Amino acid sequence: MFKTLLILCGSLLLGEAALIKIPLIKCVEEKNSSHELLKLQIKFNITDLATIPPEFHYLDFSFYGKIQIGTPPQDFLVLFDTGSSLLWVPLKPDKENNETYPHRRQYVPEISQTYKPNGKPFFMFYESGGVSGHLVEDTVLLAGKEIKSVTFGATEKQADLTFRHSPYDGVMGMSFFSPEFHYAQPVYYSLMEQHKLEENVFSFYYLRNRNTRLGGELTLGGIDPDHFEGQLHYVNITRKHYWQFEMGSLYVNNWKASGKRQIIADTGCGGIGLPRDDYQRVNRAIGATIDPETFQYVVDCNKIDQLPKVTFKIGDGEFTLNGRDYIKHLKKRCVSGFINIGSSKFWILVLEVCWLYTKGGAVGAAATKS
Repeated sequence: MFKTLLILCGSLLLGEAALIKIPLIKCVEEKNSSHELLKLQIKFNITDLATIPPEFHYLDFSFYGKIQIGTPPQDFLVLFDTGSSLLWVPLKPDKENNETYPHRRQYVPEISQTYKPNGKPFFMFYESGGVSGHLVEDTVLLAGKEIKSVTFGATEKQADLTFRHSPYDGVMGMSFFSPEFHYAQPVYYSLMEQHKLEENVFSFYYLRNRNTRLGGELTLGGIDPDHFEGQLHYVNITRKHYWQFEMGSLYVNNWKASGKRQIIADTGCGGIGLPRDDYQRVNRAIGATIDPETFQYVVDCNKIDQLPKVTFKIGDGEFTLNGRDYIKHLKKRCVSGFINIGSSKFWILVLEVCWLYTKGGAVGAAATKS
């Protein structure tokens, strides 16, 4: 399987710098097609929503990692999300709060020697509701590397449909930080400020091989050459809010999408989100047709290996997906991984990839190993 790698690069930092490697845990989750679409639309403030298909449940991979908070350390399983900035985990409820999540780890500030109150409220909206609580400050540990005085959210309420049955406890945001838009800076900003990294780089390697339970790796401070092959290609960040950059063109066999596209790299969502017109054009180009029952673009499951290649032009590199890379198996249907996000002015790109990022202003790409 041919895959891709994205990388953002910055300046060298000195001090007690070292690579921080966090194993990713691969979970098979039941997902809801309507919720996944709403997640993208609400997360990126797309007001003109696409037509929401009927609820359709399917199994797909998700990737999480372990972090620790407090002194002594309290363990949490989090989603590393480049589409948001804040770290948040559930707060252990008091006796008067009946909203409990017994299968999820909960932060107990009273037992941490490094806990400091903040008290400012926060609220984040997701597709089926929101999470809310207040900000606190404590030590965070990533693969044993200590980051002091991190401000993060302790949630008192979480959206039932989104988080009550989720396998992870919270979210660690890894986007750019803007004081006017965000409650607190991402954890990796503190890593850089406290000189914990060799370089201003963090990377994701996703391993979707069904024959192993390993999910890949998040590496902070550099690039693991064992996770990719080929040449790195660089493009500039066009907006330092999300990890947003320009795609030069897209090819599907002899068909080419006219004009350049803005792309947002988001590790918190699955699929490839396209504005309505591009969604229709690309799906027609791969030979998909509308399923009248689910309103989704589908293909013949027996012909996946015959589907056309889809090639992205990013910087001076070209990166190609085969049919098995962009088709999802939903029960007895084979559904296109190109999804409709309505009136958006950008694409949302989540390939089965190794990603690399930094606080700097460039993004790069290369082929990875399967």
